[in-house]
Amino acid sequence: MLEGGADVRFIQQQLGHAELSTTQIYTQVSIHMLKEVHTRTHPGASLSREAAAELAAELADEAEEDDEGGLVEEREEGKVQA
Repeated sequence: MLEGGADVRFIQQQLGHAELSTTQIYTQVSIHMLKEVHTRTHPGASLSREAAAELAAELADEAEEDDEGGLVEEREEGKVQA
């Protein structure tokens, strides 16, 4: 059922298990299946290595700019000494 797309909580209810850990014993998912789902659903899964590296660099630059901007604001508000 899990490989067919059913939620593990739904399976837990169907099997009548009180604890999710009991259901998990019976619902082990193969790595192949997880990779397949990731490839189908994750937006970054279809990016080339170059595009992924470029995106990561852009995000790091933005985070650095945000950190620097936040520090300036905190200095102006007197929360951080220069």
